[in-house]
Amino acid sequence: MNISYLKNRGGFTAVPAAVLFLFFILLLVVCPLRGQALQKKSLTASDYDSFGNFLFHKPSRNGNWVGFSMFYKNGKDTLYVKNTLKNKLYSFPLGTKPDFLGDNSFVYQDADRIHILNLQNGNKKTIANVTGYFSSPDSERLVVMTKSQLTEKQSISVFDQNGKILSTIENVTSMRMGPANKKILFSIADQNLSSIGVLELVQKTKTTWIHEKKSVNFKMLTWDKKERAVSFLTESNSGTENKKLYYYILENKSLYVLDPKTKDNFPSQAVINENAEYAITISNDLQRVFFSISHKKENSFNSTEDAVSKAEIWKSSDTYIYPFMQKSLRFKKQNSLALWHPLTGKFSEITSDELSKVMLCGNEKYAVLSDPKKYEPQFEYDAPRDFYILNLLTGEKKLLLQNKKISPSEPLPISSPEGKYINYILNDSCWIYNTASKTYTNITRRIISQYLSLTNQKNSRNFILTPVGWTANDNKLVVYDNYDIWTISPENFTLKRLTRGREKQIQLRIYAPGKFSEIEKSYDGYTYKSINFSHPVLLTATGEDGRTGFFKWKKNTGEIPLVYDSCYIDKLHTTDKGKVLFYQQQRFDKPPKIIFQKDKVTRTVFQSSPHQADYDWGSASLIQFQNENGIKMSALLYYPASYNPDKKYPMIVNIYEKQTQNLYKYSLPDLENEAGFNPVVLTSQGYFVLCPDIISEKQNEGPSALKYTISATKEIIARGLVQPDKIALMGHSFGGFEVCYIITQTKIFAAAVAGAAITNIKSYYHTVDWDTGRPTMNYFIHGQLKMIQPPSENPEIYNLNSPIEFVKNITTPLLSYAGKEDNHVDWHQTVEFHMALRRLGKKNTMLLFPNEGHTITNPINQRDLTRKIIQWFGFYLKDETPEQWIDKN
Repeated sequence: MNISYLKNRGGFTAVPAAVLFLFFILLLVVCPLRGQALQKKSLTASDYDSFGNFLFHKPSRNGNWVGFSMFYKNGKDTLYVKNTLKNKLYSFPLGTKPDFLGDNSFVYQDADRIHILNLQNGNKKTIANVTGYFSSPDSERLVVMTKSQLTEKQSISVFDQNGKILSTIENVTSMRMGPANKKILFSIADQNLSSIGVLELVQKTKTTWIHEKKSVNFKMLTWDKKERAVSFLTESNSGTENKKLYYYILENKSLYVLDPKTKDNFPSQAVINENAEYAITISNDLQRVFFSISHKKENSFNSTEDAVSKAEIWKSSDTYIYPFMQKSLRFKKQNSLALWHPLTGKFSEITSDELSKVMLCGNEKYAVLSDPKKYEPQFEYDAPRDFYILNLLTGEKKLLLQNKKISPSEPLPISSPEGKYINYILNDSCWIYNTASKTYTNITRRIISQYLSLTNQKNSRNFILTPVGWTANDNKLVVYDNYDIWTISPENFTLKRLTRGREKQIQLRIYAPGKFSEIEKSYDGYTYKSINFSHPVLLTATGEDGRTGFFKWKKNTGEIPLVYDSCYIDKLHTTDKGKVLFYQQQRFDKPPKIIFQKDKVTRTVFQSSPHQADYDWGSASLIQFQNENGIKMSALLYYPASYNPDKKYPMIVNIYEKQTQNLYKYSLPDLENEAGFNPVVLTSQGYFVLCPDIISEKQNEGPSALKYTISATKEIIARGLVQPDKIALMGHSFGGFEVCYIITQTKIFAAAVAGAAITNIKSYYHTVDWDTGRPTMNYFIHGQLKMIQPPSENPEIYNLNSPIEFVKNITTPLLSYAGKEDNHVDWHQTVEFHMALRRLGKKNTMLLFPNEGHTITNPINQRDLTRKIIQWFGFYLKDETPEQWIDKN
């Protein structure tokens, strides 16, 4: 027998020649099969519905389980809970509202049923006829409200994590879970007699009755922030309009009542009402209760003729235009915020017709009042205001700010958490008002030299500090600059830098599970939240290069990266005292997945849409370059699926302000798109897709869009990636305006699509946004168009930026579309442009969708729009046979 030799790691192994022959024969057979196994499929429209939207809910408290959902077009939505240590997975078709109850129970709802699943043994308890439920993580209790199909009466049942009933309350009419999820305020009714009580959930369930067996209905059940007191309204069963306000302190079981009929200084023509805008609020020191009252007013329409008239009366001298009054003022019952001191019995009104807007300061001892109408009519989105500060303990009122501008860059004044200071922005500077000393300080001016020194900058041209909160007891103001987090002492104005993002070109921001909001609503204004830097603080991180992730900040170490990578990372949760991380990770070409991380070691807990690996998929890249004038520019470039560097491709340029933040975000392939744009669909059909960042230039929006779009397009052409004569342009809304303007100035694009576009800025200026009732001109100064003067005073600027002024220059075939119920950008703007193109014999096809607004929301219309856009580009960029709607009438 002939012997040949194969070399292995340790030397040589003897192999018979016949075996060697078979080895090579097998290679010839296996290699083609292996190649076939790796060959990927092309993505088609028939595949789209197999991809689902993914939603990561949260992990269990001990980190052993995670909950998530998949949502599909065919309606086969499924909720899952998966073990993170073992390959154990539970699925619940159409399951919603998931939550963990302790470490070993999982709760979810389908239809009107609640299910409690024991995660250890798989046993499940089902509760039917459910109208709502709440979970109490600390007490490991589940509170379920059910409704009897026979009697229509409701009941509350409290379950432990094993599904055992601990307590049941029958004949429940309303309930309100406390902010800490440890107590419930509820009311019951039996034989026309009602009672209200508090049910404690921690340890043994216990009920304390507050007001029993009364011929009233209980309404607006309210807790204080720490579950120490409650307040509510009563209304007589007889239906009389008189409502009473009650207040109850749990610790000493003290009950107080405000009866408008017996209260001496309560306005005779006023009643307590249930206005949600001015909902009942209990002060943090439990001394004051805020609530809403309304005054009875005579009908202003006296004559029979006026009462039946259909004519709308618009006066140019009116404070507001008619539709705005109709939506928000004239036909709305006006309410006032009132204050009651239960312990002393004192009552007062806070707001009035003259000062109708109110913000409570953090300690509820001061109120900031203003009148939004005083400087009307005017022509910005919000009118300037005079702000007054009212001492709620003494009744003293003084002018705080006069003729204060209100805009996106100079918002409403905001209170510190403890009410010691009021923050506001004035002429791009950050100011604070000290409520005790009644002094004003320009914080920006006091710390600017420190800031420049600490950041090694020579000028303050781009110096902007954004307040985001205060530390405990209002000790320090917390602010952001472009990259970092800082604190400022309001006493000695010492500036302290907490993070070092600037050096790494990483923007660092405070994070909390869910969406961190720096402010909380306080009636018509806002109050900052307190930020605790004595404990580790989680930070989001976003790099200039598109990378994202999370850092942990500690007082002694500063920020330390937890996870930071070339992908989009969000929804961070921590367990085991922060030692274990769960987060969601995705890329444009990688569907979202849940990652488990401990000691820097990661593993995938769940991968959504794993079958995507079987398909050719595009990729995304951040393009950074300088234009011919040396200006730094950025763009997002999507590569076509199965990209071949030896081939040049057609390209679609999609424009709308800044888009590079979407670099690593995953998109589902879908024909149901509100603006007809889907990068996955387009890249799967062999297109490059370019999304340039367009930097706004005041009163020069058209030319600036042209400059940035053309520079980015030429950059891609210069890189030899695309066919220069097969490039299209598309955009929606403001992007639609940019498209219409750009094609009047260049012939570089072979086709274009514009949706809901502004085409004649002068005529658009004089329209009404019927959704809000505001004049469109009020959006101009601080909106996207940034026009300061009206067309009558500066027609040249409007002409320079209006696409319709240059319509004769257009050679690019345009597909335009709009919804015929678009009340935001008047759909007649699209019609006007179409008629201008028609008059000049230009190529334009217009799609008007009945019963659609600013975006297309009907799935049938969405699919139709997306298909037509694909067909439009297919004809002009790929020389495909035109569809009949393109070629013929």
